[in-house]
Amino acid sequence: MKRIVIIITLAFMAVTAFGQHDEQVTVEGKFRPKVNKVNKLQLQPETPQPSYRFPSSEVTPKDATQKFALDLEKIAPTAFAAKNDKLFAPTENFVMAGIGTRLSPIFLYKHNSMLTKQLGLGVGVKHHSSWLNIKDYAPSGYMNNAFEVNLTTSQFDGFQIDGGVFYKNDVYHYYGVNLAETPLTDEQIEKYCPRQAYNSIGGHVGLKPASTRAGELSHSGSMDYQYTFDAFSSKEHFLGLDYGLGYTETWWGPKERPQKVGVNASFQYDGYAPAGYVENRIFFKVNPFFEMKDDFYRMHLGLWMDVVAGEELEDRHFALRPDLSGSLFVLGKKLEFYAGLKGGRKLMRFSEIVEDNPFAFISSHDEVHVVRNEKLCFEGGVRTNVAEIVDLHVGVRYRHVDNDAFYEMDDIGPGQLADLSLDDYSYPRLYNTYGIVYDETKTVSVLADARVKMRNSLTADLGLAFNSCSPAIQEYAWYRPTTEAKLKVTYDYNDKLSFNTTFLYQGGRYAKVSDDGPYWKYPPRYHAEKLKDVFDLSIGADYKVNDQITAFALIDNLAHQKYQLYYNYPVTGIQLFAGVKLKF
Repeated sequence: MKRIVIIITLAFMAVTAFGQHDEQVTVEGKFRPKVNKVNKLQLQPETPQPSYRFPSSEVTPKDATQKFALDLEKIAPTAFAAKNDKLFAPTENFVMAGIGTRLSPIFLYKHNSMLTKQLGLGVGVKHHSSWLNIKDYAPSGYMNNAFEVNLTTSQFDGFQIDGGVFYKNDVYHYYGVNLAETPLTDEQIEKYCPRQAYNSIGGHVGLKPASTRAGELSHSGSMDYQYTFDAFSSKEHFLGLDYGLGYTETWWGPKERPQKVGVNASFQYDGYAPAGYVENRIFFKVNPFFEMKDDFYRMHLGLWMDVVAGEELEDRHFALRPDLSGSLFVLGKKLEFYAGLKGGRKLMRFSEIVEDNPFAFISSHDEVHVVRNEKLCFEGGVRTNVAEIVDLHVGVRYRHVDNDAFYEMDDIGPGQLADLSLDDYSYPRLYNTYGIVYDETKTVSVLADARVKMRNSLTADLGLAFNSCSPAIQEYAWYRPTTEAKLKVTYDYNDKLSFNTTFLYQGGRYAKVSDDGPYWKYPPRYHAEKLKDVFDLSIGADYKVNDQITAFALIDNLAHQKYQLYYNYPVTGIQLFAGVKLKF
């Protein structure tokens, strides 16, 4: 009974919402306490102690139109890079506060502490907004808010438990119209460039075994819930339940290298209602697997079986996909060769689509209730730390995907649907929202990333990606770059002063642009337009006043490039941010 009470408390902790004003939002990261060895498999677990990594001095006050910060595909880091990371003394509270040249306030608060020897508390608050309109096109503004509370136990009745709740508020002012080409009054802007607001509230609770011993069964499980709704009556309920059962035994080899056999099961419910229409989907996934490892290899052999149960016959699917991966270590684990083969289906969720592109207007259930089918996914590569100052990773990816999603300009935005008569063709043509098209694609990517650490004062992180995506029907893979690059350099001049710079690049992007003409009067017409390459350079500095106070400054988009991440949505040019960071 005691265990049940604690789990319920973790999952349904109360959340206090923010006050709102007419601006725009993105939410980053989770504020969870970190406990040593919580995620490690232990035969004889120790009592964990709180561990806290001081947040980076880098701030990313990009506009909402710069939602994707040109980060490369998430690839597993080398096992050796962590030894060069700078470690900081544990601290319970961290505050970062600053303001930008557009009167854009930035505020971040993180709390991390141990309430008892085995119970950790994490709290996070974030705010970022623009108080002045962005007038590159029509006036606009944005606001980002997030609040999260988490609890983590190091051990409770043989389990490690973590749980918490969150609230996110994203407010956008659609503007995507050039006032020089289409002069509008303030009333027309308010009518045809509406404000969009996304709100999400949810929670998580998870269980993991505190220790794993040979000859014993281990159990793990989690529950996630999220409710998302926007300003135009669209809403989504999502519930995810996961359970894992494993048995560890030394069937051969040394006792410290046991083998493991088990099964993972997942249940997902997704109920989406665009402007009143409700569609429910249920997703089951089962993953039996076998794992083994030794000093010079690691192997995972499994199979994914997934079933999608929709209300319509065409929405019901069953698939079998491989789940294979392995690594080979040589030169005393300084060189790793790895490969994997995977696949499976994934629900396209409303909350994920609008987080990726906040200007997407999901007007039909058909646009969001599509199952992404990864028919075949291969990855392989090599990681090395042969040189003590360099970590290097080179990899290749291949993906064959059905129902791959692309964004295209929508002929009608949400503000136009409210009071538009089919007999009225005089309304302004505003390209301020995006619809979704789906296609079968084959993508080959070559990725490389490297970290160079010199004399504990200079660190350089470089990432490169070359992508070749071939859609079956669409002319181009809309908005997807063929070349990506990111370089971040940090330099500690002395114990008080440090500098950082970040360079971002994307090239080879195309947009599917709608021609003039109401779609009900003429057939829709589109043409491909190559977008300007992205060059974005930022430089920053930190000055440590004392152990508790650090002043920071950042010049964002130093070259004043007004590239477009989405057509008719140029990013803001050069901006200056300054503020302080406190830890106590």
